Amino acid sequence: MNILTLRETKREKYASAHDLRRGCALRLINAGVSAETLKIVMRHKNFATTEKHYGAFRSAQSAANEVAEKLSAAENSPLVGGLMGGIEKAPQLNAEELLKLKSLLNSL
Repeated sequence: MNILTLRETKREKYASAHDLRRGCALRLINAGVSAETLKIVMRHKNFATTEKHYGAFRSAQSAANEVAEKLSAAENSPLVGGLMGGIEKAPQLNAEELLKLKSLLNSL
């Protein structure tokens, strides 16, 4: 198959007007626009519509921001140390322990 044939069979994807609208709303949410302002910009008649479509995204975003804030504030906590490598090295398994672990995992 030559290059020309590949180009002919490749389908191009286009963004619909709704895709652009959704992308605009998500950019506004990322910029910190309030839900009330988003309702007006998106021209929803009811706030419930805005909440239905974008509420879960806002909740996930605020949860992620809270976790990031807590992790950056407590750099020496055991959780962060465990996730980021911390000060102490993880204990290494010896050859016998590795063989036991492999056989246990293979039996599962």
